[in-house]
Amino acid sequence: MTTALDAPTEAVGEPPAPLGRRFLTVWAGQTASMIGSQVSAIGAAVYVFVETGSAVWLGVLTAVAALPAVLAAPLMTLVDRFPRRTVMLAGDSVAALAPVLLLVTLRTGHLEVWHIAAAAFVGELGTAFQGPASQAAVPLLVRPEALGRANSLGQLGPALGIVIGPLLAAPLVATWGLTPVLIVDLVTFTIAVSTVLATPFEERTDADLTTNADAVAGTPAGDPSWAPVRAFLFDRGRPLLALIAVGAVINAVLAVFNVAVFTLASTIGGAGRVGLPVAAIGAAMILGSIVAGARGVARDRIATFAVGLLAVCAGCVVIAARPSLWFVCVGGALAVCLVPAVNAASATIFHERVPADMQGRLFGLRQAIGGGLYPAASAGAGVLIVEVGAPAMDGPLAGSLGRLIGSGPERGGALVVLVAGLLLGIVAIGLVRSPIRRELHADQHQPTRNLATSS
Repeated sequence: MTTALDAPTEAVGEPPAPLGRRFLTVWAGQTASMIGSQVSAIGAAVYVFVETGSAVWLGVLTAVAALPAVLAAPLMTLVDRFPRRTVMLAGDSVAALAPVLLLVTLRTGHLEVWHIAAAAFVGELGTAFQGPASQAAVPLLVRPEALGRANSLGQLGPALGIVIGPLLAAPLVATWGLTPVLIVDLVTFTIAVSTVLATPFEERTDADLTTNADAVAGTPAGDPSWAPVRAFLFDRGRPLLALIAVGAVINAVLAVFNVAVFTLASTIGGAGRVGLPVAAIGAAMILGSIVAGARGVARDRIATFAVGLLAVCAGCVVIAARPSLWFVCVGGALAVCLVPAVNAASATIFHERVPADMQGRLFGLRQAIGGGLYPAASAGAGVLIVEVGAPAMDGPLAGSLGRLIGSGPERGGALVVLVAGLLLGIVAIGLVRSPIRRELHADQHQPTRNLATSS
């Protein structure tokens, strides 16, 4: 077995390391499952809106779906207590209960909106465990030098879901109701489970656990509690703790960005063309995932992180520049084109520097903290646009900033997008100049024994 930093790390310009059949098999199944889940989620949102005519229920669904990742955080020790493969299969099985329960309820003719919310909670509860286990399993399926490419390809599923989800879900629900999207979800769950069952994992050995524990003083090998995680994060893992906090802030800002862009698209293009920016954003993420998967992640992971955030900043400026749907489409595509590389760089940092026997807990903690602010930020975005942005662009800023980006209450979303982009630009500059970058760069040139292992 070799550790991630004992082996060469990939860099842009070097021949790409092979990903291997095992990883590609599991990745294909997980990608199909992500697409199916997105189709089901969008279909449920469309169904709820058609049935209730209320955006309030959509907000409730979003909040309920985000809760399990936060509530399950204390139980993430289970991800490291059992083999990755076992947790992935169990998580997918629990998540599959959601469409099964809804199909049964539909057959009885008693489906209500709160049933959909409850099913969303159950489904996301399974995903809350499956996600961290799946991420922690990547080093078991690829060689260390291929981690960047593997993590980049992992972004392709959500990107495809953004494009395929609306295209499939809306017409299916409009024509046949909720049943077809639930069947799509179940079929893709079956594909995901089948690929995991068919693939052998190089699970951790006692020797790996002993090696990984050596650098976390005072913690026994394979201790599945939170004690070694705390010890690691407040010792060698301090830069990672800072990255988790930065990631939470970035996710909150991006939540505001998402709502503001949707508001702008609706205001400028109307209901008939609101899907154009969504399609442009999804296509840009797909292209970004494919390019990053082919080229890998640069050695300077934080620089990749910062460049991606600067691209978001530039895209926000373009979106806000003119009250034009084409500016929203082009700016949205520019903003997200490097997001897959950013996510891949972040995941690769954790794979390379977190002990293998605690990666499940760390990915679960990152998921909970990163997503914890998202529901509140999404809800707050609407308030910012209506109560702050619209009055400002119709009043004190109309004669100054309004000369550049347009004035009037309908430009409140443009102001919020612009501020969100500038905030991420500041975060990017701060990351490049921060001790986090220096510490991670220094660690990259030091031999270590407590990192993710791979055969």
